[in-house]
Amino acid sequence: MKKLQTAGFILLFLVTLYLLASHIFDNAASGPALSSRQTGTQTGAFVQVADISLGKVEVHNFQRMGFTKGFIKFSPDSRNLAIGTENGELMLLNLKGQVLWRKNMGLGKLSALEFSPDNRYLYIGETSQQGYLLCINREDGREIWRQSSVGELGVNIQDKTYPGIIAVRSDANGMVYAVGQRYIRYADGRNEYRGRIYKFNAAGVRQAIFPVDHNLDAWVSWVSVDAGGSRAAFGTANWDEGSTNRYTDSMYCLDGALRQILWSTEIPPAPPYQNTTMRSSPEFAPSGRHVAGVASDGRCFLYDGQGHELWFRTISQPQKVGGVYINAVGNYVHLTEEHAAFTTGNTYNRANWQLPTPVEHPGSNSVFVFDLSGKLVSRYKLGGMVEQISGTEQTMAIAIGRNVRSRDVGVHGLYLLSLPDARLLDYAATTGPCVGSAISPDGRYAAGVEAPLQLDDGQVIGAYRLLLLQRN
Repeated sequence: MKKLQTAGFILLFLVTLYLLASHIFDNAASGPALSSRQTGTQTGAFVQVADISLGKVEVHNFQRMGFTKGFIKFSPDSRNLAIGTENGELMLLNLKGQVLWRKNMGLGKLSALEFSPDNRYLYIGETSQQGYLLCINREDGREIWRQSSVGELGVNIQDKTYPGIIAVRSDANGMVYAVGQRYIRYADGRNEYRGRIYKFNAAGVRQAIFPVDHNLDAWVSWVSVDAGGSRAAFGTANWDEGSTNRYTDSMYCLDGALRQILWSTEIPPAPPYQNTTMRSSPEFAPSGRHVAGVASDGRCFLYDGQGHELWFRTISQPQKVGGVYINAVGNYVHLTEEHAAFTTGNTYNRANWQLPTPVEHPGSNSVFVFDLSGKLVSRYKLGGMVEQISGTEQTMAIAIGRNVRSRDVGVHGLYLLSLPDARLLDYAATTGPCVGSAISPDGRYAAGVEAPLQLDDGQVIGAYRLLLLQRN
């Protein structure tokens, strides 16, 4: 009888979620979810140009929360592709897939990659004992300058709590903005966050730092800057209620000189969460007229550049089933001057992400596209974790990795969707999870990084490699 009651409760929950989703996504276009039956094929809209090994890496499994990284970025002139690997190697390719140069970055771990707007330089963030931001010459890979973050963030070599530059952006004037972060986990369970936002000119001279005389006491792992460099925005992600004393708001907007907070806003948490967290947003439109973000609890939003809320939407609402709260985490934003695309990831158990969930959340592993009035234009169900996104006005390249619930390895791959209708243009299936994605500014090329994965039976599938695609 108890089993029948449980089964009935789950069935009722699923019906309720279906009706809720039907209400939320009414009249929205929705692409089909790709299953394992569809992997290994392409539509022909793109063709593969190169398949390049990135060397050996440590192999992870479904139980690991963090996963192998691959940093890839096309140059603003769409002529080159830069790749930063898990092994600390940096490479520059032409569009035929030929390696023009490769450079070992040393003992640090790569944590960010960005081109300068004039195509002349690569900016590399690393996590190490010094926490460097490095400027590399695009033509030959020579180091031009480096700046350390250890003076502000500190280091503890014994505990291996290193500073790192974990996000880098540049504006049209050639200024470089970098997020420095150091996270400390104490033996008694306490967390400490230390962060700074730096601004440098192209010569590596520091122009500003925020805050000036103290560290951010919040987890900050993202910064967005409008094209003119007049404003910079960042979000906070603080998992310990009450651990942050000074920077308690959810989102901050600074002037381009990093001298003052123009506005900030506190977004109340969505039950059962105690905090509102953002890890990979907010994001400015190039004009700076709008800024969009997505919280880990599944809410997305749009503000104008002056900090006025325009709308909030829920794309993944926490639900309780069988005594367990489940939700699909909100992760990335792609904002143009006409549309905002938001992504969700895997389904997680609120109590502990490693614990099982009775069902997958219907809002999981998806892309939702809204117009700037807040109307849902389209939705595409992907089937696996959205590991990274890259986009133009018309196209998104999406890296799809593990589905930690279904364990369906057939969903792995690089997916290319049109905007704003979220129509599948093409996809390149990968055996292992796809963990990195990029699309060239002219939309003619796309790239993805595959990583190996250990299955539950011990078998290892996939390899650490780069795929380069060209539009047909």
